Amino acid sequence: MKKRIAVILNSEPEWGGEHQYVLTVMACLEQAEDVEVMAVCGSRFWRKWCREHKIRVWDTAWPVFTGKEQRQHIRHPFWSRMYVMYMTAFGKRLRAEKADAILCTTQGAFIPNYGRKVIVPVHDLMHRYEGRFSEVRKDFQERELVFASKAKYAWCVLTDSQTGKKQFMESYAAYMRKKMPHFVSIPFVAPGHITECEEETIDTPSKYIFYPAQFWEHKNHINLVKAIHILAKDIPDIHLVLVGSEKNSMGRIRQYITQNGLADNITIMGFVSNGNITYLYKHAAGLVMPSYFGPTNIPPLEAMALGCPVAVSDKYAMPEQVGDAGLLFDPDSPDQIAACIRKLWCDEAMRQDMIQKGYQRIKRWTVKEFGKRLQKVIEKV
Repeated sequence: MKKRIAVILNSEPEWGGEHQYVLTVMACLEQAEDVEVMAVCGSRFWRKWCREHKIRVWDTAWPVFTGKEQRQHIRHPFWSRMYVMYMTAFGKRLRAEKADAILCTTQGAFIPNYGRKVIVPVHDLMHRYEGRFSEVRKDFQERELVFASKAKYAWCVLTDSQTGKKQFMESYAAYMRKKMPHFVSIPFVAPGHITECEEETIDTPSKYIFYPAQFWEHKNHINLVKAIHILAKDIPDIHLVLVGSEKNSMGRIRQYITQNGLADNITIMGFVSNGNITYLYKHAAGLVMPSYFGPTNIPPLEAMALGCPVAVSDKYAMPEQVGDAGLLFDPDSPDQIAACIRKLWCDEAMRQDMIQKGYQRIKRWTVKEFGKRLQKVIEKV
């Protein structure tokens, strides 16, 4: 018999890497012959996607709880199970459909006690490790309840690295049951819909450095822009292309560009299509990713798969992710970022060597391997 999995889909294209991750998960589930996927989604994007891919969508929503209610669910497991299974529309549907398990595809969902095997991803706990940033500091208590619920009720936790597993265990050991959840490392992979889609031309300079990221403060655009300012003094044609949705650091970035006369050296394109992203990777002199957040990230994988050399922050598991195929720098140092950009811009022999190393690196872990490991998790249900 096919395993019946209720899959929670609540990402949006503007979310960046997390949405790309969900698309990869769904592409892998489509290939699993012994799995029946039942989607729970409210967004127009996912309803359309499921319709096109012939996946049945439940007409019930994933329950949302207040902070007070979440604390009650964590403190009282028996009450939590009775309430969600018999008093919510989702729980009633879960019982009627006889679902074997629940797979949450994003890390932001609170997990009550459904009495089912729940599989959840945990991509980062940066609200604990990088709490200086307002975008995670302001939601600290909400995030704590969400991750505490995963520690208490999840059957399996998917992490992108051993660093991610270590951080989760040391942060939420107090909430774990006597029998801890299964931890399975499923590293990020270059999404097939980026690496395989047809590139769509977009107007760019003939040579440029590329950084795709939403304009959150932790993405550290400011030190990357400062690095460009350093380089513009002796490389007048240096150019940086930035794409991503507007967030809390956009105003500061635009102000710095204007005040330092960098309008001819930096292009901000906003949110662009997957085809545009593919084009930008393929024609860039390099990807430079100064993000403070990890443990790992998806853009370096996309870049290496598309023949774009990479330079990344030396934090968490990012050095392990790129290995000898990437350059490393301290994200707090515009000078170090500038030095890496200079190598990508001026040393073509080094670039070509990095491109080949990137191709080899990306072959070590593909969508196929990602799918196989996800399938093994589901088989354990």
